[in-house]
Amino acid sequence: MKFNHSKCNIMSIARSRSPFTYLYSLCGQVLSSVHETRYLGIMITDELSWSSHVQSIYSKANSTLGFLRRNLRQCSAKLKESAYISLVRSTLEYAASAWDPHLAKDINKLENIQRRSAIFVKGDYRTTSSVTQMLQELGWQDLQSCRRDFRLALLYKVVMGHVGIQPDNVGLVAADDRTRAKHQFKYRAVGSSTQAFRHFAVRTVGDWKSLPCHVV
Repeated sequence: MKFNHSKCNIMSIARSRSPFTYLYSLCGQVLSSVHETRYLGIMITDELSWSSHVQSIYSKANSTLGFLRRNLRQCSAKLKESAYISLVRSTLEYAASAWDPHLAKDINKLENIQRRSAIFVKGDYRTTSSVTQMLQELGWQDLQSCRRDFRLALLYKVVMGHVGIQPDNVGLVAADDRTRAKHQFKYRAVGSSTQAFRHFAVRTVGDWKSLPCHVV
C-alpha cells in the first residue's frame, strides 16, 4: 500500500504545555503538524476536546435542515419527520457513544437543532407555541439522553465481550463488593480533574452502576 503524504499529518497529544516535538517523514516528505484532524468521521484535537467535532456536525446538520425546510415545506409531517431522522439526526448521532460532550454549550447547541427540527416537522412557527410540547407530541427523546443510552449499550457490549475491546482497554477498573451497584458487573468510578480524561468510561460508569440488575 502506498500512502499519500499530503493526506498524512502529525498530531501530538500531551498534558504538558510545552511538549517535545519531533519531525516525521513519509516517502521522503516531512509531515506537517496539526492541532486537529478528522479520523473515521470524527474531529479529534490535541486537547481531546469534542467542541470542534460538535461544531462540525452542528454546521452540517444545520445546513441539511435548511435544505429540508426549503424543499419539503408543503410535505406531510410524517415525511418531514422521516427526512429529519434519516438525514439530520443520523448526523448528530454518528459515533455519539465516543464523543458525547459534557460541556453545556455543546449539549445545548445540538439540542437546538432538534428543537428547530420539531418546529419544521409540526409546521408551527408561531412564537407563542411551546417547542417542548411539540417534542412531547412527536415522542422525540432529547439527544443527551439518547447519547447516554448509546454509551450504556456500548459498555454492555464491552463487558459481555460482544466487541473486540477489553474492559481495561477503555479504563474500566473492577469494583469490590462495597459498591452500591445491584448487579455483578461492577466497575469503580475513576475521577477526572481535566477535560481530556472525561472520556467514555469515566462518564458511563456512574450511569451503569445505577442500572437495575434485570436491565444489565
